[in-house]
Order: sequence, then structure tokens, then C-alpha cells
Amino acid sequence: MNMTDQRNDIQPEESDDTLKALLGLAGPSAEISTEIEDRVYASVRREWSRGKSRSRPARWFLPVALAASLLVVVIGLNRPDVVPQKSLVGTVSVVAGDAKFVVGDNVYVGDVVDTSNGRGMSIALRDDISLRVDARTLLKVDSTSEITLLAGRVYIDTGDRIYADRHVTVTTASGSATDVGTQFSVSFENADMSVAVREGRVDLREGQNRHNVTSGKKVTVRPGNVARSESVPLVGEPWDWAVSLVPAFELEDKSLLDFLKWVSRETGMELIFADDEFRMAVMRPRLHGSIEGVAPIQALEAILATTNFKYSIDGNTIIISR
Repeated sequence: MNMTDQRNDIQPEESDDTLKALLGLAGPSAEISTEIEDRVYASVRREWSRGKSRSRPARWFLPVALAASLLVVVIGLNRPDVVPQKSLVGTVSVVAGDAKFVVGDNVYVGDVVDTSNGRGMSIALRDDISLRVDARTLLKVDSTSEITLLAGRVYIDTGDRIYADRHVTVTTASGSATDVGTQFSVSFENADMSVAVREGRVDLREGQNRHNVTSGKKVTVRPGNVARSESVPLVGEPWDWAVSLVPAFELEDKSLLDFLKWVSRETGMELIFADDEFRMAVMRPRLHGSIEGVAPIQALEAILATTNFKYSIDGNTIIISR
């Protein structure tokens, strides 16, 4: 036998060595089951056997070609899994007490928020929507506009204008609530789901039943029971917990009027000026500094102390005067 015959007369055992050497070039690979491995090697051996009846060069080429194709498969298996990009929902803006989140943390779709060890937290959602989570609350973020409330209470402010793409739906085991440009709270405890509206309207769904909850109203539903409706004040105890978690107003270069409107909205009080001249006057001063961690009424007192204006509170009304 000449040297060419010796080189081309490859035995199955030698083909196995060649295949193993090619596989070795792929580096560490994802674990392949014994069944798949056996099928691949059997296929290579069959093709090698068929090549016995062909010309000698073909016997060498076929197993190696198949081994090379297997190498491509193995390299493909060895590629790192593509991790899907998580969708950003918002950013933590306030944390009261112990919590798994800290101010500045991002919140993503699928995240679970648990305030069982804290006193609550606020999350700034997209489009300037404010989500406030009371203490002893457990919820899951399903999307940028859907929340599953498992236990506890949340407050949501979607702004003072109605936008079709700014609705937020809160779902519990007893029903779901979707806002229509509003401030509202949803609580869920022992199968009771309560929706209270401070401003605007909320559409409450309980099975086949529909309830429109409007400003100053609270509706409680429980499967198999008749819905209960009652009046709630727009200021005070029902909302104090949410006011305590209010994100700070960005003072820098804002007008005094912008600040006064923020105080009015966060406290639920109506803003009144002693006369129209004052309304025009508060549009001019520009503010600077920070009121981080200061409650709205305390911030109002501090800011007006630096101006020629003063305020007084009459029931649920803030009156601005000289």
C-alpha cells in the first residue's frame, strides 16, 4: 500500500478520533444528552460505511464533513442564552422605613414590591404617574399600566388631565379598577376590595358587575356580596398615608404658582386667591432650592415665608393673600 492509500484508508476508530478532535475545537459546550450524542455518532458511522463503496478520497471527506457540521451545531449550542431585556416601569422616589428597594432603584415588569417590613414607598411611573404603596402591602408589576394587588393598599395619581394612554388598572382576586384621569386608592384585604376616588372617576369591575366610582365616593366589593357605597372626604385621614409618601416637588426655576398648585393637589385642598391680582403676582417669582422630605403644608409655610405672601386654611381651602 502506498502512502496515499495509507492516508485515505481511514478506519471507523480513526474517524472517531477525528470527530472528537473537531469537537474539541468548539471548547466547552452545553451538555448534550446521551441519546442525541449516540444518534449523531451513529449517523457519522453510517455515512462512513456508505463511503466504503466509493472512491478512497470520498471516505475521508464524508465523515469529516459531517463532523464539521456537528461542530457548527455544537458551537451553536454553546452560544450564551439571549437574556430578554426587562421592560422598565419606573423609579423608586420615596422609601419610608426598611424596604427591599432604595431611592433611585429601577422597577421592572415582573418585579414584586413588598412593604411588609417598612412604612411604604413611592414609585414614579412613566408619564409622571405616581404610585404610592402603603405599609404591609404586596403587589406585582405586570406591565407599565397593570398592577396586581395581592394584599394591602395603593394610591395612584395619573394627573389632572384625562389621557387615553395614561390609564392604570389595579387587579385583585375580587375585581379590577381602571382610572379615568384621577387620584384614587385601592385596598384589598380578606377578599374585600375597596376603591376610593379623590378626583375624577374609576371604573370598577367585579365579575359581570360594573361600578362607576366618582370623586368623594368609596365602593367595596366582595364576591357573592352586594357592593357597598359610601362617601369619603377629599382631605384628611383616608389620604394622609399617601400624602406622607409624596415625592418632592422640583422647585428649581418653577414659579410660585406651580408650587401652590402642587400643594393644593397633594393635600386635596382647593386653592383660592384673595383677589385676581394675587394670582397674577404669584406667577412671577421663580423658586430655587429643595424641599426633599418636607410635607406639602410644611413646605408651603417655609416657601411663603421667603415671599410677600401668606396663607390661611379654611376647612378644605387654602387662601393666599398678602
